[in-house]
Amino acid sequence: MLFQYEPELDAFLEFLIWRFSIWVDKPTPGIALMNLRYRDERAVEIRENVRTGLEGPGLTVAQKMWYCIAAVGGQYIWARLQSFSAFRRWGDSEQRPLARRVWGLMQRIEGLYKAASFGNLLLFLYTGRYRNLIERALRARLVYESPNMNRAVSFEYMNRQLVWNEFSEMLLLLLPLLNSSTVKSVLHPFSKNKSSSSTEDDSTCPICRASPTTPYLALPCQHRYCYYCLRTRCAAAPSFRCSRCSEPVVAMQRHGSIVEHKTHNQ
Repeated sequence: MLFQYEPELDAFLEFLIWRFSIWVDKPTPGIALMNLRYRDERAVEIRENVRTGLEGPGLTVAQKMWYCIAAVGGQYIWARLQSFSAFRRWGDSEQRPLARRVWGLMQRIEGLYKAASFGNLLLFLYTGRYRNLIERALRARLVYESPNMNRAVSFEYMNRQLVWNEFSEMLLLLLPLLNSSTVKSVLHPFSKNKSSSSTEDDSTCPICRASPTTPYLALPCQHRYCYYCLRTRCAAAPSFRCSRCSEPVVAMQRHGSIVEHKTHNQ
């Protein structure tokens, strides 16, 4: 349901940001941290008496409305048109030439828009004006709101983020190296359920909790296991300890047969 109405949700959120920031001449939280505001560049060019670069009125009502139409309505219409054309497969339709032409036209428009955005980015890096095409078309420029600003920036959140990133990377590095059976055997002496583990049925395999079809004994403790359970654990961990008594398993023996060492290949 959320995926189906994703363009509407994005447009609604963009509208809320526009309504409570640009429409009421207030900056967004990010722009406020950078001490910026929007200025009508057309009025500044008419006056020609700018001294510090901070003078000039804010955006007019018409500029605000066109900003909303372009940023909110334009993006919503384009997103819906793209999803509709992809669902109808206009690009793959050979029987309908009109749909194919519309699809090709949409691709050309998108390519031209990306090329224009890239050109605007180069101009922005060179002149420092108009971040996107909408601002350039409306002549809405971001300038400093006040010449002096004391920025009280707290790095507490950044420090927490760095510590958490390092801790998560350490866990991702160490967790694949840990063997669950080894950890259980190490923590087994400190377990609270010692009485329940001691009263377990010795006739069942302590690994799969089933009756062994091919019973083998772990030596020297002589606890009974399934052959495949014991063999795989001994092959995975040379220092495997018995799941019942935590004794190191040095060999394995078939029930009622000769001793078979762990290094012996079947």
